[in-house]
Amino acid sequence: MVRALGYDVTMTTKRLGEGSPDMLDVINDGTVDAVVNTVNEVASTLRDGFEIRRAAVEHRIPCFTSLDTARAAIESLLHDDAGYRILSSNDYFKVRPTD
Repeated sequence: MVRALGYDVTMTTKRLGEGSPDMLDVINDGTVDAVVNTVNEVASTLRDGFEIRRAAVEHRIPCFTSLDTARAAIESLLHDDAGYRILSSNDYFKVRPTD
Protein backbone atom coordinates (compact mmCIF):
# COMPACT_ATOMS: atom_id res chain seq x y z
CA MET A 1 0.00 0.00 0.00
CA VAL A 2 2.69 2.52 0.97
CA ARG A 3 4.90 1.52 -1.96
CA ALA A 4 1.95 2.04 -4.33
CA LEU A 5 1.74 5.64 -3.14
CA GLY A 6 5.33 6.30 -4.20
CA TYR A 7 7.30 5.80 -1.01
CA ASP A 8 10.22 3.43 -0.52
CA VAL A 9 9.34 0.55 1.77
CA THR A 10 11.66 -1.84 3.55
CA MET A 11 10.03 -4.88 5.05
CA THR A 12 11.66 -6.32 8.17
CA THR A 13 11.04 -9.36 10.28
CA LYS A 14 7.86 -8.61 12.16
CA ARG A 15 8.39 -10.92 15.09
CA LEU A 16 11.07 -9.84 17.49
CA GLY A 17 14.01 -12.19 17.79
CA GLU A 18 13.22 -14.05 14.53
CA GLY A 19 15.84 -12.81 12.14
CA SER A 20 18.01 -9.79 11.85
CA PRO A 21 17.33 -6.99 11.58
CA ASP A 22 13.97 -7.07 13.33
CA MET A 23 11.69 -4.09 13.94
CA LEU A 24 13.42 -2.97 17.12
CA ASP A 25 16.79 -3.03 15.36
CA VAL A 26 15.67 -0.70 12.58
CA ILE A 27 13.81 1.61 14.95
CA ASN A 28 16.75 1.84 17.33
CA ASP A 29 19.33 2.47 14.61
CA GLY A 30 17.22 5.21 13.02
CA THR A 31 16.84 3.72 9.55
CA VAL A 32 13.04 4.16 9.45
CA ASP A 33 10.95 7.30 9.16
CA ALA A 34 7.65 5.70 10.18
CA VAL A 35 6.28 2.37 11.39
CA VAL A 36 3.08 0.59 10.40
CA ASN A 37 2.32 -1.98 13.10
CA THR A 38 -1.09 -3.63 12.90
CA VAL A 39 -2.58 -5.63 15.75
CA ASN A 40 -2.89 -9.40 15.91
CA GLU A 41 -4.63 -11.06 18.85
CA VAL A 42 -1.89 -13.63 19.55
CA ALA A 43 -0.24 -12.99 22.93
CA SER A 44 3.34 -13.02 21.62
CA THR A 45 2.52 -10.54 18.84
CA LEU A 46 0.70 -8.31 21.32
CA ARG A 47 3.91 -8.18 23.37
CA ASP A 48 5.98 -7.53 20.25
CA GLY A 49 3.55 -4.80 19.17
CA PHE A 50 3.88 -3.11 22.54
CA GLU A 51 7.69 -3.14 22.29
CA ILE A 52 7.59 -1.83 18.71
CA ARG A 53 5.17 1.00 19.55
CA ARG A 54 7.18 1.90 22.65
CA ALA A 55 10.46 2.05 20.71
CA ALA A 56 8.83 4.21 18.03
CA VAL A 57 7.53 6.66 20.64
CA GLU A 58 10.88 6.78 22.44
CA HIS A 59 12.61 7.61 19.13
CA ARG A 60 9.88 10.06 18.05
CA ILE A 61 9.02 7.98 14.99
CA PRO A 62 5.39 8.03 13.81
CA CYS A 63 3.74 4.66 14.42
CA PHE A 64 0.48 3.79 12.70
CA THR A 65 -1.60 0.91 14.05
CA SER A 66 -4.18 1.03 11.27
CA LEU A 67 -3.63 0.72 7.54
CA ASP A 68 -6.38 3.29 6.96
CA THR A 69 -4.59 5.84 9.14
CA ALA A 70 -1.23 5.15 7.50
CA ARG A 71 -2.80 5.58 4.05
CA ALA A 72 -4.47 8.87 5.06
CA ALA A 73 -1.19 10.23 6.45
CA ILE A 74 0.75 9.30 3.32
CA GLU A 75 -1.91 10.66 0.97
CA SER A 76 -1.97 13.93 2.88
CA LEU A 77 1.82 14.23 2.50
CA LEU A 78 1.58 13.55 -1.23
CA HIS A 79 -1.10 16.20 -1.77
CA ASP A 80 0.15 18.90 0.59
CA ASP A 81 2.29 21.29 -1.43
CA ALA A 82 2.70 23.84 1.37
CA GLY A 83 3.76 21.35 4.06
CA TYR A 84 2.19 20.84 7.43
CA ARG A 85 1.45 23.75 9.69
CA ILE A 86 1.34 22.52 13.26
CA LEU A 87 -0.54 24.64 15.77
CA SER A 88 -0.66 24.40 19.52
CA SER A 89 -3.92 23.38 21.16
CA ASN A 90 -4.25 26.98 22.40
CA ASP A 91 -4.25 28.17 18.78
CA TYR A 92 -7.01 25.75 17.88
CA PHE A 93 -9.17 26.60 20.87
CA LYS A 94 -8.35 30.27 21.20
CA VAL A 95 -11.25 32.21 22.63
CA ARG A 96 -11.88 35.31 20.57
CA PRO A 97 -12.73 38.51 22.42
CA THR A 98 -16.32 39.62 22.17
CA ASP A 99 -17.30 43.19 21.41
